[in-house]
Amino acid sequence: MTSLFKTVAPSLLAITWVSCQTAATSPSDNKVVAVPDLGFRYTPPPGMMDKTSASSQEARSHAAAYTGKRFGLLLDLSSDEDDASAAWHQVWIFNLPRATWPALSDAAATAKMNSLAAGAKATAIGPPQSAVISGRNFVASEFELNEPPLVKHAKIFTTNCKGQLVAFVFVSNSAAKISAMEESLKTLDFSKP
Repeated sequence: MTSLFKTVAPSLLAITWVSCQTAATSPSDNKVVAVPDLGFRYTPPPGMMDKTSASSQEARSHAAAYTGKRFGLLLDLSSDEDDASAAWHQVWIFNLPRATWPALSDAAATAKMNSLAAGAKATAIGPPQSAVISGRNFVASEFELNEPPLVKHAKIFTTNCKGQLVAFVFVSNSAAKISAMEESLKTLDFSKP
């Protein structure tokens, strides 16, 4: 397990461990990820290795019915470098039932999801921000994790979709790479599952 994985919430650890047991496949260039049960399609950043397990790929077809108390993993992509490399970057898509926090507003629940996805040792960079992407309301949060000589950067975008909190997690050892990966959110399409 990489050092980033050691710092995240226990539920994220279990998901990451399972996904890391799966051999990487070819780069994700122009591969559209469809999550029909949640009603969206997404084209990830190019050149990343797909490490999504077969069970996580299968979960996409019934993601709206997910009732687990831990993050569900829908996508796991990596640049395939060691996480200590300056070029390392990662993309995950997680889901968690919105009903996990019934007393919280949607904005508070999505912000909490972002914090949990970042992990307990990560430091928030400013307050969560509202964003509209492909006509959907998201909460965006930025985090940093100091692992000398590197600083890991994360930007997490979460929305409420058909009763599920859906988080798009971008992590890199380069703040510039985070901005480039964030551009992939422009491909999100909620009209064609």
